Amino acid sequence: MGRAALAMRAPEVDPCDMNHPELAFAICTGIAVEMAHLRWIVLTQWKCGCCGESHLECARKPAWIKILL
Repeated sequence: MGRAALAMRAPEVDPCDMNHPELAFAICTGIAVEMAHLRWIVLTQWKCGCCGESHLECARKPAWIKILL
């Protein structure tokens, strides 16, 4: 307590040292699931500006939508 507690230095930690390497796999999996979810939203929920159908059913898909398929 007091000055002695404040005078101690915190232990130096290497920022690249991961204590739980399974977190990297979980984070990558979460990102992949979210990317698939966003792809589903774009293809099924967004409507074409020309014909008003969903992008999945539209015959006049823009090039960036064709890449998603």
